[in-house]
Amino acid sequence: MFLFGRTRIPEERWTGIMQKSNLVSAVDSSIRDRASAGGAATGLLVSALRSGLVDAVLVIDRDKERPWIPQAILTDDEQTIINCAQSTYCVAPNLHLLKDTKYERIGIVGLACEMQAIRKIQRHPKTADLAKKIVFTIEIGCASSTKLSGTEHLIENKLNIPLEEVANVRYRDGQYPGAFTVYTKDDKSKELPFFELVKEFKKFKTFRCLSCRDWWSGIADISISDGDPNIYASSQHGDIPSRFSMVVTRTDIGQRLLELGVNSGTLVAVPEKFNPEESLGLQRKRFRSSSFAKKYPGRVPDSAVLFPDDDAEREDDEIIATMSNRIS
Repeated sequence: MFLFGRTRIPEERWTGIMQKSNLVSAVDSSIRDRASAGGAATGLLVSALRSGLVDAVLVIDRDKERPWIPQAILTDDEQTIINCAQSTYCVAPNLHLLKDTKYERIGIVGLACEMQAIRKIQRHPKTADLAKKIVFTIEIGCASSTKLSGTEHLIENKLNIPLEEVANVRYRDGQYPGAFTVYTKDDKSKELPFFELVKEFKKFKTFRCLSCRDWWSGIADISISDGDPNIYASSQHGDIPSRFSMVVTRTDIGQRLLELGVNSGTLVAVPEKFNPEESLGLQRKRFRSSSFAKKYPGRVPDSAVLFPDDDAEREDDEIIATMSNRIS
């Protein structure tokens, strides 16, 4: 109601209220090649900074001393934004950076849970000063985030690299859909296919993430996912679709930001309908959260809007196997 003046109708249960949906790709290969998919989020941030819409953006970088640990930063440097392109599949607190900063107009990229926190900031009278700094929000589809111990497990136990030898970590590096890649201080690298990352990370989830119903919160200004609805299958079977991001605009500022990126020549956009039934990440979220609600009554709150299919229940491995086989 705060954003749209109404609540979702049943047809919007898993998409949220939206204005338009497009497949989007960055024109500049230096952006596109560093991104997880089409580079839409990075292109939007760069466009916003170049135009003066914001004077800084909130993104995820790496700790300088321990580069396998993700670290949120506020930056006004375009190259730093590009260097931070690509998804980070590890819990990384970020909204604390809104306090005590010189920046007055900030664009934020985050996950569904962080979008919910931001909207609470914007509505609470005691956080009005922080709320004024937030110009726009972009959320990335999230099937569930992962503890730091999951990343350390991949490095030490799957790739057999001591943590002290790590120079950089990229979760989806190289040819789409990318591979978990660790660069070492002696200029070497090792990688693990993305589908292996998904399987291993299931051991390192928080209860909050596994019980969460929100792949997208639906309350960001823009929501983004891979244009490919099943990157697990693409990684497993070697299918390499076109490198695009699915971009859903929800608010006027979100639509304005996308148009800014397209009109400036930073992005290209092609209208495309988003189909939630085809999205592996979304369907994993949908069925797993329902399963947790039944397994742990009283520990999992109801979603903000309840619909008849909220009692659906299927196991995570079943969803992965069924959808990967169907799409492959």
